[in-house]
Amino acid sequence: MSRETAHALRAVRAIRRARGEGSSRGDVVYAVYAGVMVAAIVGVPIVRAVVLYLAEPAAFAVLVDVGPTVSGTVFALACAAFVALGGVRGQALLSPFLVFAVAGGGHPRRRTLLQPVVRSVLLLAVAAAAIALLPALVVAGVGDATVGGAIAFAGAGALVGVVCGGCWLLGQRVTAAVRAWIFVGVLATWAVWVVVPGSAGVLPWGWFASLFPSGGPGADLADAADAALGWAALGGLGVLAAAALAVVPMLLDGLRGPELLSQAQRWQTAGTLAFTGDLAMAMGEFRAVPRRGRRLAAIGGGGLALMFARRDLVGSLRTPARFALACAGCVGFGLLITVAVGASGPGVWIAACAAAIVGFLALGVWSDGFRHVAEVASAPPLYGVSTLRLLGLHAALPVVGGVVFSGVGVGVGGAVLGGGGVGPSWSALVAAVLCVLLLVLVRMYDSAKGPLPLTLMAPVPTPAGDASALVVAAWQADAVILSGVVVAVTVVSVAGGIVGGVLAAVGLGVVVGWMARARVLAG
Repeated sequence: MSRETAHALRAVRAIRRARGEGSSRGDVVYAVYAGVMVAAIVGVPIVRAVVLYLAEPAAFAVLVDVGPTVSGTVFALACAAFVALGGVRGQALLSPFLVFAVAGGGHPRRRTLLQPVVRSVLLLAVAAAAIALLPALVVAGVGDATVGGAIAFAGAGALVGVVCGGCWLLGQRVTAAVRAWIFVGVLATWAVWVVVPGSAGVLPWGWFASLFPSGGPGADLADAADAALGWAALGGLGVLAAAALAVVPMLLDGLRGPELLSQAQRWQTAGTLAFTGDLAMAMGEFRAVPRRGRRLAAIGGGGLALMFARRDLVGSLRTPARFALACAGCVGFGLLITVAVGASGPGVWIAACAAAIVGFLALGVWSDGFRHVAEVASAPPLYGVSTLRLLGLHAALPVVGGVVFSGVGVGVGGAVLGGGGVGPSWSALVAAVLCVLLLVLVRMYDSAKGPLPLTLMAPVPTPAGDASALVVAAWQADAVILSGVVVAVTVVSVAGGIVGGVLAAVGLGVVVGWMARARVLAG
């Protein structure tokens, strides 16, 4: 069977090459060349700036203080995220043609689907090792940790990448209900690790955190006292990674054909739409279909404002996963705002831009009503409700939900980071509320974006070549860029004084509101 499978795979690859599908050797070489050039031109300066910032005394003190906790938290959240990602974009993903020709035959899927899994696991391992090596080398270069401790942490990062690869394939294999329980279970064990100090020795998040080279246990593997704890943690992660690799064949054999074909077709359609410049339609391919809450009444008593708020709330509750992600995203947004208000130097802008992206994405779940307004803007007003009033009625849910959950995030950030030099919680709360209001306006502005104008596809000759791709990218990401600008300016202004921050937010709100009004009414 193994020889037959190998022969069948060679035949399928030959047919695929004859049809002109897939990447040729020249395409691969060009992709490698382009990746190296982008990394050298864009990646190296960014990495250098991050290293220089982390090497500053204030930033280095925070890095050493929160490094272990952040490392374990990132590991836990990555595992949960990859389990959830498996239901949207599985690790064993092929084109529809290959699903029919290879996975649809009688050959074992542990052979026919192994190549994309191996490729993704290797990529995750290398990426995780590189990410772990960056702060480890900073600590080793500035602090008392050794290079051996930094290399050990990078090796642990590679093992974490392998474990995340196993979680990704597991999320593709199990059903949606099991996937949700695994997601909740991972987050529950992370919460236990955070709350119960003695649990660090038995949970993988604690193993990875203990290897962070900050002078704690396992930071210096050359020390005999710390070597036992360090090697035990590294061995535990190695066993976990080996277990993840061992179950790969069983998970591959259990993948179901209809789900494989459905994901392949969805991603092919989304890729085609993204290539033509229609990112909105491409993202719409992955929007969850409402399946829950069919008995929830979306229309009830009360005034017009309460009726619209109830309608939008019930609509968001019919996709519970999106609703939960919106709540978690707004909490994370408040936490990042707290960090940004208390940071200094480039850290303010980095945290503020990260908060802008997280907040913009989180509010999208509660902003579906804005798209409805954009669609009916050119039609006669229903029931005497004007377009602008309809925008205001649909703004109730994202404003209330964003303010409430971002406030929770500010409280969590103040409690966790209160001793780490973070600024006053009132300033962070005011900044979070103002930024939520501005992001809702940005969501209004983004809801009325139409298809890509053909004029943007025209060549833009420059001494460096055709820059039309940059113009298209800027048009596609205008809402994200605008979110980063308004949030960063507001956070910096609030950090300088609450009154100045309020005035700056009002000015930005007038500008963004005018832009949203003009775009919606023009549609």
